[in-house]
Amino acid sequence: MNIDTIRRLFPITKEKIYLNHASSGPLTTRARNAMEELLDVYQNESDITKEMLEDAEEETRELAARLLGADTDEIALVKNTSQGLIIPIIALNWEKGTNVILRKGGFPANIYPWLYNIPQVEKRYIELKRDEDFIEKCELAVNEKTRAITVDWVDFLTGARVGIEKLGDFCQRRNILLFVDGIQGLGAMKVNLSEIKVDFFSSGTGKWLFGPQGIGIMYISRRAIDRLKLINTGWLSVCWEDFHDFLELPPVKNSAARYEEGTPNLLGISGLREHLKLILEIGQEEIEKRILSFRETLIDRLREKGCEILSPLSQEKGSGIVTFKPVNTNCEEFFDRLTEKKIIVSHRRGWIRVSPHFYNTEEEIEEFLKNV
Repeated sequence: MNIDTIRRLFPITKEKIYLNHASSGPLTTRARNAMEELLDVYQNESDITKEMLEDAEEETRELAARLLGADTDEIALVKNTSQGLIIPIIALNWEKGTNVILRKGGFPANIYPWLYNIPQVEKRYIELKRDEDFIEKCELAVNEKTRAITVDWVDFLTGARVGIEKLGDFCQRRNILLFVDGIQGLGAMKVNLSEIKVDFFSSGTGKWLFGPQGIGIMYISRRAIDRLKLINTGWLSVCWEDFHDFLELPPVKNSAARYEEGTPNLLGISGLREHLKLILEIGQEEIEKRILSFRETLIDRLREKGCEILSPLSQEKGSGIVTFKPVNTNCEEFFDRLTEKKIIVSHRRGWIRVSPHFYNTEEEIEEFLKNV
């Protein structure tokens, strides 16, 4: 990996030290160029052909499947993380008296869909402190009425990563469905869903996958799709062979793409397609290795400086997010000073959250640490 060549794809590196990918990922020149080419078609030709639309969708699904270690027919393109969770939640048949397990304080995208779409189902909350084991907490919360567990793969604040491999086995042994909000892990941490018992996985692409906003990836496992009813069936949920003959109506697709009900966000797909190619060209293992190396440096050096660390100390439970409080310094003032110096991080709930990506450099990490 030639880091200098890669960094030229990220114009943001010319003016800023950008360490805020848990908030929003910067668009690359490759994605922008692809999106501008499509805008030229919209402006100068207007007509987007069926072939152009289908080719873009199919290639992007294939790339997403490769990233997730899934089959293409298990992938649908959605608007965001929320939609990718809401669809299977509504499509399942829920019995009154059953329950689902959620994490207390998790990101709202993985809370509200459960609260308001299935009000008849009991919600049981798990409260997790640093370095506590999620599965051990689940063992205390589940019972014979537990229908599903939903989890943020990586916590948006602490960066704590749930071992979804072991959690998937836990759920399968108990015939419990597993939902995963993957937005804070996908693109940073490697995953292979063909080896994990995850039933539903959803991720927007505006963070570690560099965007753009308004496009996401939904995974529905083959073993789970037959348990879902059709809920949002539209004219593009079916297998069209001839767009000019609507007298004979084709059947609905027998894949996750049946939940793509109408005209998609083709601009978003065009940008995402380039970013998926980039991630796959570099390789998930290489990206994770580099991010975790930055994490290790940050954790070690911040502890040396006496900072209070909110993130897990172990690499196994860690991710691309490191959250801390500086010593004898007001976090808001510290955040403002970093911003003035064009070092971009997040200020969340009185903590500083740092989230570097693979294209960042050791020199940028050092420059950040010098200011702590």
